[in-house]
Order: sequence, then structure tokens, then C-alpha cells
Amino acid sequence: MSTSSEVRPLQARLVGLDVLRGFALFGILFVNMLDYSGSALRANTLGTRGSEFDQLVDVLIVMFAVVKFYLLFSFLFGVGFAVQMRRVEGSGRPFVAFYVRRLAVLLVIGLAHAILVWDGDILRLYALAGLLLLLVRHLATPLLLGLALAIVLGGLIFFGSMDSLETMSTVVGAQAVPLFMNGTYWELVVYRFGHTQAVDMQIPMVLVMFLLGLVVGRAGLLDDPARYTPFLRRWWKWALPIGLVGNGLLIVGYVANAPWWVSFGVHVGAPALSFVYLCAVLLNAERLRVLAPVGQMALTNYLMQSLLATTLFYGYGFGLYDQLSPTLSTALVFVIFGAQIALSHAWLRAFRFGLIEWAWRSLTYGEKQPLKRNL
Repeated sequence: MSTSSEVRPLQARLVGLDVLRGFALFGILFVNMLDYSGSALRANTLGTRGSEFDQLVDVLIVMFAVVKFYLLFSFLFGVGFAVQMRRVEGSGRPFVAFYVRRLAVLLVIGLAHAILVWDGDILRLYALAGLLLLLVRHLATPLLLGLALAIVLGGLIFFGSMDSLETMSTVVGAQAVPLFMNGTYWELVVYRFGHTQAVDMQIPMVLVMFLLGLVVGRAGLLDDPARYTPFLRRWWKWALPIGLVGNGLLIVGYVANAPWWVSFGVHVGAPALSFVYLCAVLLNAERLRVLAPVGQMALTNYLMQSLLATTLFYGYGFGLYDQLSPTLSTALVFVIFGAQIALSHAWLRAFRFGLIEWAWRSLTYGEKQPLKRNL
């Protein structure tokens, strides 16, 4: 194997980014569990089911998790793009061909995930939206920030002008619920092949966070914690009230079927709260290092969550769909993620990458990458 194409993941890893990825994956599991475990999102019954405590659990997840963690992960995707661009171009290798191959492999993984496992896949969107980063990677920072602002305003107005929540997101729609409850695995594969959903209301802000991540990563602002600590300590206090108010309006809009309030929550409140989370995690990254291995193999863990949860809840598995209360399904998040922390630590003591990360890298480079550590 030629040393020029080997990937050395332990060299100059940004631990703060791995911690952030692990934290984002924890939050994403909270959100995805709403759809894995039952019909609350699809039937628009979130916040009205179960006991008063169950309803409170639903409201808290909407308030503090829904959209926020996808945006945080999208920001990290943009940062990762910029970091890889700096490293690949710094080594004298062509970057565009490398990254197109990387996105193509990610798209295949996302399509397989969406059709074979779960239709809420986000990887396809990341793979396609990643092409935007290639197109704008050399734009000046003011132009990137202006483009991000234009997308925010466009998304806010476009989705706010819609007639109802059903037209804002294809997640809403209960027609497939009987299949999830009683369908065979093959019936669900056929359904997903023809009805793979798009996370449409989140698309504008995913693009925005890609661009912001590109700006931050290209400038190397996260390479040295001392450079960003004063900024984070100063600005999270301004973002917090905006995030709380914006996400409060998101809940009001959801209950009242008011697209303008929901759109404001998604395009203003959610990114503000995502920024608060980013500040909190980066300022405490050393204390949260336990999450770094989970983030280092985030793709493997993300797919593992889907595989495990759909097996537990769908009719072809253990058939628990719509059988657990919101409180119990939320408690299950802690059980699954706790197991992933332990498994990630154990795996990375013996191996250099998560299994899917290893396959992704090997396919991107066109040759088998080393997996085992040299102990």
C-alpha cells in the first residue's frame, strides 16, 4: 500500500470536534427516537400522548433537541470539510476529485440506510449539499456569510408562507404507520424505496450551518482552544435568550399549526440554541472527553442506532412501535447511548476507525486502509 494514500486519523485530531460530534449524536438520538418508537411525528400527536409527565417529556425534546442537534452536526460537517481541504491541499494532492469520491460513497451509504433500514436518513442530504461547499469553498468570508443570511431569510419566508405543518415537512403523514407496526421487512423496503422522505424544512438551515462551518474551519478557529474561548464565553449569553424564545415559539406554532412561528423557531431559535450547545461543549471539552470516541466513529454509531431501534420497534422485529410511553422511549436513549460510549472506547482501543468510517475511507481512496492498531 502506498503511504501517500494512507489516512492517519490519530495525527493532529481535533479532540474538541470529536467531543462535539459525540454530543451531537446523543441529541440526534433523542430526536430520532420520536420517529423510531412511534407515530407521534407522523400523526402530529407529539405533546398530546400519555400522562402529563409524558407530554412534558415530548415538549422538552421539541424545545431543546428537535432541529438543534441536526444543525450542530451540520456545522461540524462544514468544519470537517474545511479541515480536510486544508490537509489534503497542504499535502499537494488534488482536493476536488478526492472529495467528490468521498461524497459519492456517503450518498451510497445514505441511500442504503434510507431504503434498507430507516427512511429518516440525513446522509443523502449531507452528500448532495456537500457539493455546495465545493462550489463556494474559495469565496471570501463576507460573501459566505451573506449567502448564509440570504438562505436564512429565504427559508424563513418560504416555509412560513406555507398553509400547514403537513406541507412543511414530509415527516408528517400517518399513512405508513400500519406498515411500521405490522409490515414485513421486505414490505418496508419496498415502501422506503418509493417513499424515501426528505427532511425538507431543515434543508435551508443545514446549508447555512455548512457554510458557517466552512468559515470557521477554513480560518482554523477551532485548532487552538485559546483562540475561541473568549468569544464563546462572551456570546453564548446573547444566544441563549434568543434560543429559548425562538424555540418557545416553535412549540406554540406546532400546537397551533402556525407555520410562521414554526419557521421562526427553525430558522432563528434553533441555530441560536445550537450555538449555546456548541459553546458549552467546547468550553468543557476536557471534562467531556468520554464522548470523543463516540464522535470519532459517529457514522458507525449513527447507523447502529437506526439498526438497533428499528429492530426493537418495527413489526418485523420486537414490535414495540407505539407501545412504549414517551418517558420509557426517552430512557432508552440513555441506555443505547451509554452502551455506545462503552463500545466505542473498547473498539478504538483495538482499531483505528469505526467499521463504517473504515469502509468509507477505503472506498474513497480506492484501496484498503489499515484498520487494526499496531499494538
